[in-house]
Amino acid sequence: MSSIATLADNDEFVRELHHRVKNNFQTIASLIHLQKRMLPPDRRGEARFVEEQVQCMAAAYRIATVADGIVQLALRDLVSDVIDELRQIAGVNRDRVNVELPVNDCYIHMDQAVSMGLYLGVLVPPYLDAAGAPGGTLRVAVALEEPSYAVLSIAMVREAAIESNPLRRRLAAAFMRQLSAEVDPATEPGALRVRIRLLPLEAASFAGLGPKSA
Repeated sequence: MSSIATLADNDEFVRELHHRVKNNFQTIASLIHLQKRMLPPDRRGEARFVEEQVQCMAAAYRIATVADGIVQLALRDLVSDVIDELRQIAGVNRDRVNVELPVNDCYIHMDQAVSMGLYLGVLVPPYLDAAGAPGGTLRVAVALEEPSYAVLSIAMVREAAIESNPLRRRLAAAFMRQLSAEVDPATEPGALRVRIRLLPLEAASFAGLGPKSA
């Protein structure tokens, strides 16, 4: 078998695997959403945390594409998709959330993309709840400070109390370790600024991320 045929077979295998995982996540997310709708209104919050986490994991597979045997995923697409999913789950109007993304994009490893999605999933919802209150507005910004770091900034335009439960705080700390992230100690009250170290693409496996082929 020629090397070209081998690459084609591998590419087809990765595409099929990626497609099946994406569909499985969508099925799980749909089941959770259906269960939430069947609960009484005062109990629908019980399913919210699980729905948030599943949707944040699913986002990476939903927006990624496969080319030359690797999965490609853009950082700005991931952040935009995850924040919008969380906003819809929280029931916050689009005009209450301002998302600022870098003009120049980059691609990240799939494992890191999932960890970043889950980190946003435990970090952002309390801010969204505050943004949903009268006069509340949330600003989420991502900047590429240098090739190896992404800077995530979250802040309320108007001062508001941000309440995060112990589980969210514990998971946020765990995902920060996975992402080699550091909180800026100079962050103002009510705001958060985190520097996330991006994995080099050379370290990505066949299921990782890389620049799109021509």
